[in-house]
Amino acid sequence: MSTISELREQRRADRAADAQQRRQDAAAAAEEKRRDQREQQRLKAERRAARAGRLKTAGTWIAGHPVELLMSLIIVVPALLAWSAMSAYGIEVYGGGIGWALPAFTEGGMWAFAFAAHAARRDNKPVGWLLTGVWVFTAVAAAMNFTHGAEVSTAHGLVMATVATGGVVAHQLITAAPMRTRRTPAERRAARTARIAARRVTAMERKAVRQAAGEVSGDGSVHLVYRPGTVALQRGWTGRTLVPATVPGRPVTPVADEFDAELAALLGEASEPVGTAETASDESGEGTAEVARELAVQVRRAIQAGELSAKPSRRKVQALLGVRASTAQDVIRVLRGDDGGATEAVAA
Repeated sequence: MSTISELREQRRADRAADAQQRRQDAAAAAEEKRRDQREQQRLKAERRAARAGRLKTAGTWIAGHPVELLMSLIIVVPALLAWSAMSAYGIEVYGGGIGWALPAFTEGGMWAFAFAAHAARRDNKPVGWLLTGVWVFTAVAAAMNFTHGAEVSTAHGLVMATVATGGVVAHQLITAAPMRTRRTPAERRAARTARIAARRVTAMERKAVRQAAGEVSGDGSVHLVYRPGTVALQRGWTGRTLVPATVPGRPVTPVADEFDAELAALLGEASEPVGTAETASDESGEGTAEVARELAVQVRRAIQAGELSAKPSRRKVQALLGVRASTAQDVIRVLRGDDGGATEAVAA
């Protein structure tokens, strides 16, 4: 008997558990449905807000751009009229199979160049040939539309040609060639002065290049060498040349040949130590003089061979011999006879 009671109790417990589970499942399903409804309501609200925002933005733009809207009518309406007219003309000439595509050549060509010119101008790119394409295809469209309309009358041809090209002309006037703001007199004077200065700089740079010397390196390449200083353009019977000039308020650089200028630089370097970490100074003055006399013989040969000028600079001597600046200075002194007896040694 107890066993039967236990079974009955177990069945009641199972039924209670099943009922509890069903209630929990129903509650969960109801909560899920409420969440879905709330999510749908949120999405609808977001869509309504986004739509209202787009409408508000469009309304604001329309309110702030009435001129652009009117201009767009001038562009769009003639394009639609010309496209339909050329489609009919293409069907008349080429048949219904492919004739409807004729406006892709006439109207499409000029509009493609017009948009390309506008994009190039916006990106600061050259637009010369693109504008040429605009006007060439505009002329083609005008001619073909006039031919189509002239089948009825000349007036029809003129109207159709004007309508076909009016949109592109308006587009070019609006976007492709904006008017520049008028400059003030002071800005025009400053611009004119800047152009004059640029032309003078260019002329002086060209003269400096023509008067420059060339330094040939070991690989045969040439490096132009310029003489620095304050110069001015002077007209002569051979044309304009660069001549030394002085400017009030600026230091005056004396005019001297390259040899004397190099000697002055060398004398200014006399107080500096002639030795380096790698090459120490000669301890024997007589040994230094002997080396200078031997090197002077090489320099004299280079002068006679035309490799150096009659009065070479210290840098030229240093580059030829591959020695230090102090040694090149001693060689120059030997060449000038400042070393006492050096001239005879060179001549020998």
